[in-house]
Amino acid sequence: MLQSDDAGGRIPNPVVERLSVYSRVLMAMLRDGENMASSTGLAERTGFSAVQIRRDLTFLGQLGTRGIGYDIRPLHARLEQILGVDVERRVAIVGAGNLGSALTGYTGFREHNFRIVAAFDIEPDRVGVTTQAGVEIHHLDDLGAVAAKENVEIAVLAVPVAGAQSAADVVVRAGIRAILNFAPTVLAVPPGVRLRNVDLSVEMEALSFYLAQRS
Repeated sequence: MLQSDDAGGRIPNPVVERLSVYSRVLMAMLRDGENMASSTGLAERTGFSAVQIRRDLTFLGQLGTRGIGYDIRPLHARLEQILGVDVERRVAIVGAGNLGSALTGYTGFREHNFRIVAAFDIEPDRVGVTTQAGVEIHHLDDLGAVAAKENVEIAVLAVPVAGAQSAADVVVRAGIRAILNFAPTVLAVPPGVRLRNVDLSVEMEALSFYLAQRS
């Protein structure tokens, strides 16, 4: 979990996820030329309650003014600082198939200060190729050397289930301490390595459950 120096404690994961949503909404408001935001206005844009938003934002310190709201620019800057995206985070994609190649070209990463610096695979017909986004695909055996050279902090696993654990092991040996895993399987990583899983089938099942409850 993230540490908030102003709040004097750790920020729970659900709050971190909501802070990320607030950051995106505030960025859109800045682009629209808006300068102030209220918790009620943010509630309308995010779907969270105004009470929840005010409670979450207390983790950032005292940034709002009662009856006036929040100055968007410093609030957004503080959110980026708390989320650690006020600096560039260098990312490697492990697995350069359809999903991995698509991720190298996803512009949303760059907008939020994540830079894809390299991709990796074990298939001979992919190694040495450059993706449409201009990212070179290296052999997975070279991950350690390339990660050190490119200062990679985050690895995204876009590999089949059968190779996910071995790929994660290579990532850990390379000294990378943050992993985003798209493979629908449970991975084992040592203490000190942060693992986040994105299982699209789980999300689809949640939607299916919602539809089943309405029928």
